[in-house]
Amino acid sequence: MIQNKVRYLFIIMLLALISTEAIAQIDINFPIVQRPDSAEFAKAGNKPIVKTSLNGVITASGFYQNGSFGMGDGSITMWANASQPADKKNQFGGDLRKTWIILKATAYNLPDNWTASGRVEIDFLGGYAGQGGFADENLLPRLRVGYVELHKNQTRIRLGQAWTPMVATFPASVTHFAMGYGSAGGIGFRNPGLFVYQNLNSKQASTKIRLDAAIFRGSWLGAASEPYGRDAGEIGVPQTEVGVFIENRSKAFKWEVSLVGHYDRKQIYNPLTKDYTGLTGKAVQLGTILAYDNITLQGSAYTGRSIGQIWGNLLQFGDIRGNGAWAQAGYAFNKRLSAWFMYGYDNPNDGDVKKAVTGDSRLHNQIFVPMLKYNLGPVNISLEYFRAQTKWNTVNNEVAQIKRTSADQIALGTSFMF
Repeated sequence: MIQNKVRYLFIIMLLALISTEAIAQIDINFPIVQRPDSAEFAKAGNKPIVKTSLNGVITASGFYQNGSFGMGDGSITMWANASQPADKKNQFGGDLRKTWIILKATAYNLPDNWTASGRVEIDFLGGYAGQGGFADENLLPRLRVGYVELHKNQTRIRLGQAWTPMVATFPASVTHFAMGYGSAGGIGFRNPGLFVYQNLNSKQASTKIRLDAAIFRGSWLGAASEPYGRDAGEIGVPQTEVGVFIENRSKAFKWEVSLVGHYDRKQIYNPLTKDYTGLTGKAVQLGTILAYDNITLQGSAYTGRSIGQIWGNLLQFGDIRGNGAWAQAGYAFNKRLSAWFMYGYDNPNDGDVKKAVTGDSRLHNQIFVPMLKYNLGPVNISLEYFRAQTKWNTVNNEVAQIKRTSADQIALGTSFMF
């Protein structure tokens, strides 16, 4: 009862914050490579000028934890697993998977005043090369983002794999990937598709308004039963998201606000009846970032249905309603040292989950993450504590039982951005 009151109070506070200010989408401001000077333009004449750069993030962390986490240990902890160790709980490890390489290129001096950009990101969250005693030290690369973008005046057109409009911001964390996404109020993903970003007022305006629209590949559980081997999302209505982003960074008090909607329609095949049934996915998300002097507040809240493919409903697939929210506060003691605290939860409807998911299923999850961070320019050092508390519906010999689990992790990490 007390937990419910705390959660509802948290929602009210977060929505009050969101109703006035919120966020701009990650990766919309393409890191343009240094623009050629007038001499380079004169020398090139009518020929394009291409500039490239190599950037990246290297992250190394060591951690201690006393339990087992969903999706994995180290940097990708999400929820506390239904089965926790009864003894020998202490676990020590290291993780380098929050490391990625970014290659960018920009072509200037194109016909009709267009500018073209390209970006490829490769990270090392792709698992391990093989099995055995040396697998943990052999990380596999994974494509993260890859797209081509055309830019002219106030319009950007992007084709490829990019973060969708629903991904407005990530909580600050040195050691954890996408903290809270799929587990504590964060939803959205990166998908191949067509993305359009349109600024709606002049470049000189102090308050900037942008409209984002994207149509991208559908996805669901895959082709387990569909007779032609197709994904239920790919044969339905493609995923579509539209978002409005407003920000003002011209004064000491800086704010950003966003409202994003999602729609898709899957076609679920029933091998018994040989029929297809439409399953609509929809979601609305509000988000915010507020910054004044040495204080930062940020967060988002969503409500949605049938959105496991965009990390909603605790990554469970089915006709499931749910909601979630996260918020993070940061305070900088000086230019080097800052303290952060994040809380987030995800709460799918219990009855929907029990109908849609066979076996053990997740009914509720919340995380608490305080962090101390020391900044040395491109280098950050942090001490993070991560606690997950998860409510499960476990099934044993066809008997269902509610179970609550928890797990804790302490991580010391450092990252170098170049």
